[in-house]
Amino acid sequence: MNVAVFHPGTQHSWQTALALQQLQRLEWYATSIFYQPNRLPYRLERILPAPIGPRLHQEFRRFSHPQLDPALVRTAGVIEWIERIARRANLRGLAVQLDELGNKRFSASIAADLTSSRPFAMWGYNGSSLESFELARANGRRCILDRTNGDFAIYNQKMAQIRDAYGAWFLPTELEIAASTIAHGRREYELADTILVGSPFAAATIREAVDDPVTAAKLRVLNYCYDEALFANLTPPRPVDRSGPVKFLFMGLVIPRKGIQHVLEAIARIPPSAAHLTIVGDMMIPRKTFAPYADRVTHIPTVARADVPKIMHDHHVLMLPSYFEGAGIVLYEALASGCALIQSRNCAEAVTPGTGIMLDSIDTESVYAAMMAAIEDRDRLDCWRAAAPVEAQNYTFGRYRDNIAAMLGELGI
Repeated sequence: MNVAVFHPGTQHSWQTALALQQLQRLEWYATSIFYQPNRLPYRLERILPAPIGPRLHQEFRRFSHPQLDPALVRTAGVIEWIERIARRANLRGLAVQLDELGNKRFSASIAADLTSSRPFAMWGYNGSSLESFELARANGRRCILDRTNGDFAIYNQKMAQIRDAYGAWFLPTELEIAASTIAHGRREYELADTILVGSPFAAATIREAVDDPVTAAKLRVLNYCYDEALFANLTPPRPVDRSGPVKFLFMGLVIPRKGIQHVLEAIARIPPSAAHLTIVGDMMIPRKTFAPYADRVTHIPTVARADVPKIMHDHHVLMLPSYFEGAGIVLYEALASGCALIQSRNCAEAVTPGTGIMLDSIDTESVYAAMMAAIEDRDRLDCWRAAAPVEAQNYTFGRYRDNIAAMLGELGI
């Protein structure tokens, strides 16, 4: 039986669709944004003058997946583009409302397929699968829920624990997940035949939040992957300069959930001659809170996927002291780039003793100690970095595709 993949945004859904396409099991891939240079709005990059045209091209490149067969891709995404504009303009409340509206319209766009007589299973993602799963189950279809986060009730618990000390680091939209969103997710659990998560931590949050053996029996950990084709041409990591600063990297949403407060507090304690920090991603902490650390940081806004390998390759250590993750594809990408890792256990357990440091606790002192360990023992740091690309082979796209094939066989799909 074939499988249809649908996601109104991106996440790693394109990799899932490509894996199924290569297995000759992809029914179709429905998404909102898929770069096709000869269609609108993508043609605008060639029409509009500089600097707008080149900037559009940079943004569009983030949604370029040339290996996917366009004949198997369906798009419906005007609202998704408007939502992205709202987020870039820091209109977070509007962006959330647009996301909810876009998910409903997206589900309606694939409804006709779900009621057809053609047999296929559904592979959807949390937050955007409820309506489609209800219709799919009513028409006898199998449903796989790819839960890219842990359970949000546990998120709320963890954020409540750090708000007393770090309340000034939160934007209002990051403080708490609404009860309606949590209930929405629980209904998706009920409708799914299988619930996939990307890490043991994410699975543990669902077991803790939903004390239900039926839900627990649906859970499967399926490691995500990085795009090895994107990282294929990198040279082996060079030894770290013994006299210059160690180059630390934080990549992703810049939010308290990911422990950015501890990274910034730690870098402030280390002389610039010993360490430099680059932050790549959407700055989602109040400007007033970030201001005291700004002179110690190089901040690069969100970049195209094609630019990520070089940025990572130019750094020595990736930091992810996160309180709450579904997985952590950025960890796999960093390994492939020759970066050592400093990470928490609350995400994909990518680091090994041979590639970096797994934090025993998430706090500034632990992050500082780990950074200093890398700075003070550069021979060890070189060994971590040399081992990183080898460890990354456990998370290749080929491995992910093969794991999907095995899982579908076990599920009888």
